[in-house]
Amino acid sequence: MRVVRSCVIGLLAAIVAACSSGPSLEEAGSILVRDGNAVMAWDNWVDESITNVGSRDVYCSDDSGFKRVFTATGELPTLNPDPDNKLDGAARQIGARFAERGYLPDISSLDQSDLTDVRTIVWLKESAGLRFFFTLTLPSDTRISAHIKGETSCG
Repeated sequence: MRVVRSCVIGLLAAIVAACSSGPSLEEAGSILVRDGNAVMAWDNWVDESITNVGSRDVYCSDDSGFKRVFTATGELPTLNPDPDNKLDGAARQIGARFAERGYLPDISSLDQSDLTDVRTIVWLKESAGLRFFFTLTLPSDTRISAHIKGETSCG
């Protein structure tokens, strides 16, 4: 009887651990695609393009399994004469789109406030194991270029 009870308890512990490990790759990939598409549906984008829809499994570079990747590009118009203010404003605007989807800024990222020609910002949705980062550059005086990449955790 003790053996049966131990086996049942062990089995229940294994089931609980498996169920609480977060979403599957397919589920996380669906959230990734949904959130990436929602950010790219923003009306302020100019010349936006989704370059990888995030629907296929991709090998992780450290051989720890697979992940899904979403990539997109777009530009934002700007008339602000100050390059630093242009990038800060765009970072806030795009960040707000991620915050609306439940992402939080990655505060462990390096401070880039002194960089006046580029910004890379990371947003996390830890409950789904998702990370989006976007890089902003200034290709002209009137445009801000954004390269967005989202990915699931490897698993």
